Amino acid sequence: MIIYIHVVLSTDRELDDEEILRCCAQRWTIECFFRQAKDQLQLDGYRVRHVRAVKRYWVTVLLACVYSIAEFHQNLSAGLELLRARKGHSLVEFIYDAAKQDIPIDVIKKQLHVA
Repeated sequence: MIIYIHVVLSTDRELDDEEILRCCAQRWTIECFFRQAKDQLQLDGYRVRHVRAVKRYWVTVLLACVYSIAEFHQNLSAGLELLRARKGHSLVEFIYDAAKQDIPIDVIKKQLHVA
């Protein structure tokens, strides 16, 4: 069994243990959000170096987060799962419709940018 011990540090020597824990508890949801945003939305996955580009990337990721939560009235994980499922369904419908129209597979691949 692995036991994780989280040590909380504070530079304010006048705070007692309970006050430090209260502050940590208030931040906990923020910390969980950023962990999810990094793990599921690649918040820290940008490959740009210019500050303006990083800010734009963060705005895009956070909009995706808000949209996935608001659209499905779910938490972030459930909202993203539903969005990914919707995207998959749209892709299958696109391929099915193209096949019904006798569009060659090479053209479909090109449209999907997989060829």
